[in-house]
Amino acid sequence: MPKSVVVVLEGAARGGVEAGTAGGVSVVHASGSGDDTLLAVTADAASQVTLVSADRALCQQAEDLGADVERPGWLIHLLDQ
Repeated sequence: MPKSVVVVLEGAARGGVEAGTAGGVSVVHASGSGDDTLLAVTADAASQVTLVSADRALCQQAEDLGADVERPGWLIHLLDQ
């Protein structure tokens, strides 16, 4: 697994987990668009980012910011190891 993981939650999903960091996982609550928050986290990152999403437009925007992108199947496979 990467050194740090950031999960962005939007809408009703924010009610499921408090914002903060535990066990190397940071949870960020999007105040508006989850995509906008993901891109802001990517742009502000001090190290290389791998963004996981099935949204092609979001992936392209993240790549334009220098991020690596992967599809959800990649993450599922990684977690199954």
